[in-house]
Amino acid sequence: MNHPLLKGLRRSLTALAVALVTIAGFLWLSGGLIGELAASRAWIKQPDFTETSRSNEDLFAQAVSTGLIWLDPTGPVIRSQPCEALFDPSLAVPTPQGTKGFSRTLLDRLCTLPAGAQVRSEMLAWNNSFLVAGARDDRAADQRCADGTPLSLPVVPAGCRPPSWTARVAQSTDLAAPLNLLPGAVPPPRDFSDFATRRARQLSDWALFGPLRSPEDRLVLGTRLPAGNRRVTIDMILEPGLIRIGNERANLDPKRDSQTVRLAGMSIAAERVCSDSDAFATCAEEAQSGLPHGWRFTITGQRRREVEIGFEGTPVRAVPPRAREILGSGGAKPEDGKVKLWRSSHIEADCERDKTQLVCELDWRGSVTQRRSGASRGLAFADGSPALDANGIPLPVVDELGLTAMIGYGSGDVGSLSAALGRARTRQDLVLTVEPRLQKLAQEAVYGHMGERLGRGKRPRRPGPLPVNLAPEQEPPDQGDGRAVVVLMDAGDEPGSILALASWPDFVPGMHSWDIQALSTGRDSDSPLAGHGWRAGDVHTMPGSTFKLVTGLAGILASEEMPRLNDIILGRTPPAQQAQMFGIPGGGGLNVDGVQITNYGGAGFNVGILSPAQTGCPDGGRGAQIGFCEALIKSSNLWFAGVALVMDGRKVGGRPTTVAERTGTTLARLTEHLYPITQPGKAVQPGIDLTRGIVPGAQRLTGEALDLAVEDKRNARRIDLVTNSYGQGVRATPVAMASIYGSLGARKVIRPRVLKPVDDVAEAPQTGEGEPVIPGMDPRQAEVYLDAAQRGLFGVVNSPGGTAAGVMASLPPEVRRRIFGKTGTADTTDGMNSAWFAGWMNDVAGRKRVAFTCLVSHTRETGGRACGRLMAGLLGKVAALGDRK
Repeated sequence: MNHPLLKGLRRSLTALAVALVTIAGFLWLSGGLIGELAASRAWIKQPDFTETSRSNEDLFAQAVSTGLIWLDPTGPVIRSQPCEALFDPSLAVPTPQGTKGFSRTLLDRLCTLPAGAQVRSEMLAWNNSFLVAGARDDRAADQRCADGTPLSLPVVPAGCRPPSWTARVAQSTDLAAPLNLLPGAVPPPRDFSDFATRRARQLSDWALFGPLRSPEDRLVLGTRLPAGNRRVTIDMILEPGLIRIGNERANLDPKRDSQTVRLAGMSIAAERVCSDSDAFATCAEEAQSGLPHGWRFTITGQRRREVEIGFEGTPVRAVPPRAREILGSGGAKPEDGKVKLWRSSHIEADCERDKTQLVCELDWRGSVTQRRSGASRGLAFADGSPALDANGIPLPVVDELGLTAMIGYGSGDVGSLSAALGRARTRQDLVLTVEPRLQKLAQEAVYGHMGERLGRGKRPRRPGPLPVNLAPEQEPPDQGDGRAVVVLMDAGDEPGSILALASWPDFVPGMHSWDIQALSTGRDSDSPLAGHGWRAGDVHTMPGSTFKLVTGLAGILASEEMPRLNDIILGRTPPAQQAQMFGIPGGGGLNVDGVQITNYGGAGFNVGILSPAQTGCPDGGRGAQIGFCEALIKSSNLWFAGVALVMDGRKVGGRPTTVAERTGTTLARLTEHLYPITQPGKAVQPGIDLTRGIVPGAQRLTGEALDLAVEDKRNARRIDLVTNSYGQGVRATPVAMASIYGSLGARKVIRPRVLKPVDDVAEAPQTGEGEPVIPGMDPRQAEVYLDAAQRGLFGVVNSPGGTAAGVMASLPPEVRRRIFGKTGTADTTDGMNSAWFAGWMNDVAGRKRVAFTCLVSHTRETGGRACGRLMAGLLGKVAALGDRK
């Protein structure tokens, strides 16, 4: 049949059949790619991105290397050839390289491309950071952003609450010469870190204004502010002389650091904010010297209303003093030295002056890659309960347990575990070693101790945001300078696993992201994200007498080359003979480099001589004795100092040197075997990745190395060796000390970790992990010495006269006999101590052995009182958990 309709139908069916065959063939040919396409779609949902693209970094580096961009130290400002020079070469400006020509192509990219626009924006932010005028306030009344979006993150991010401030140049005719709000600009966090607050004050973003031409310019910063029966706080970077509300005015006295004025029915309390440097008597003196400073105003009234308020004054000059000295800016006389300046989000200058030569290197702080969400990997606690929600944001339990420093506050917290999960090397969900039940007990113990100490009996706030605008009498106690850390670590079944890590100060939800950055860069020791358990930033982490264990173990190592140390360590050498060998006449004190060394309270050498029948120490067969065991029980500075001088005295005390290199002491060799130590003069220092290489991007979880002053030849004096022997001049983290004490209990070196192993990742090897405590010595030979050390730690807790026996007496005997520990008290600053207690407990919480460390800083108490009391309560509660794991 040749009907036209049938012919058309046959052609359509033929075409359809060909199409179906083609599609089927395509699907058959591409079948192997389906999985890859699905994986690509999954990746697109959570792509990696960079804070700045690589093109920005490359353009900046090329412009600096060719002289198109340079640092002018007299400002200091960053300069570049003007974009107008593209069209008129005569407009080119002189550079430090002289009349050398510049690349017109590179200048064109700087002036016309989006990458160039960001580079120029960064330069503008840098140049405006040395003369600052700005303000922020806490007018927000609820947990929402300005657009009504609920604030689900534990941190107030930039852009959530835009500022509502304006600025103008004040003129005699009351005419306004407006200033521009600098978009995205913030005060340099390091310089203005004294504004940073750990209170959840619902702060807005900073409003910074420019361009500012002269420190003498008079400006007016103003806003329309809700005031009255609700208190409002304003942070202001300005040197104000006048406050205006409507037509009423009040003057401020620039010589007073705090004052209160009454204006238009309002009470305005003004307090100057500064660094509280010991070099100045008042903040006003700091301000006159050109140090970064500002004011905090607290405004209250009797009736609710909105007011127009203005503050008239001059901008604040914010060139750090050290920068002025090195760069010679502001008329300062140049001095030799180094300074690093980070004044904008991405530009950093590293300057060094040597006599008349100044060399500055400009760098672009790199592109940090991170996932948009951490939800691509699950993260759970050791009991299986989740730590993150489906979007990778930490659940409230993370804050309740005080673990924000360890886990982070989400994908925007660069360097944290929660932000880096998307780049984990495993396909499996991750499990923390932390046990919530132990973490809760540890954190409650820390809260309770610090609340009693700082709140005069009033318990500090529990985790969670504070109500907005509390009355002064409702405020929680100031957390002050105090720090406290408690670490519980498995030293038996899963050696090195951190079971609990509680710290103070804690993280306060509702903090602004700028405050966190400012604390982390300018006052790291006060930052809630500092990781006080695994970082040793300052003098307040000296371990005191808890380090004596390491000195004694080093003596065991040295005994292979110095056999006389064998009998000294075991107490077989008569005390009088030991005193003679140590250079201690008449059993009194020890004079080293003109410094008199004594035991605690000025006691002499004889205080550590005890009867084995009283202590349970190995019996040397000579009656009352002193050895490693007795010296631990009585915490004898003189015995450990003497051992250090015998084994390492010949390696120190030579001519001073300026060369940064190792001294080569046995003390350092044994310490390094137990835990990494710093390397003098090295730019990159060792540390311990607490994730074991499973999550490479979690840089914050890097355990800092121990630091011994005597191991740097520049400090290699006999007095440094002696003081290091009992923990003065040593910096150590609580995690490091828990690892060391856990190693003795386990009779093998253990290394800390916060994540459980995964099947598909070969972990980075840890040097020395699993090796015997005394390297190179047969463990059977070493056991007699290690047993003496263990008996000493038992005696500290259980023997009459032990430095922790008094506070531990509150525990039942069956609990107390399972505890081995050592107290420590380090003299720090202004008559304050850092108090320590470190050791382990056997057969507890379903585990063979749990090591512990306690640190309480800025206290006038000893380790036995401050940490001993805290740990007695905590270990009693942990023991009450029974054998259930």
